[in-house]
Amino acid sequence: MCANLTVDDEEKPVVNTNGKEIGVIDEVGAGVAYVEPGPEMSESIKSRLHRDRDIAGGMERYQLDEDHIDEITADEIQLQRF
Repeated sequence: MCANLTVDDEEKPVVNTNGKEIGVIDEVGAGVAYVEPGPEMSESIKSRLHRDRDIAGGMERYQLDEDHIDEITADEIQLQRF
């Protein structure tokens, strides 16, 4: 499924296919979301997402393309199974 990300999705939690929160949407722009990883983000998920460093804040974050998303609800972003 291809989802449509908007700035309204910023600050939403990102959950894996088991419903565990793995991070939070930091920023959205041009069909790409940047996820600030949480402690539950597995190395497997990290390896499938493009790592990006937010120079301004010095924070590590990961690029989440729309084709990685299964569903966007009012409360969270649900990932597809990789």
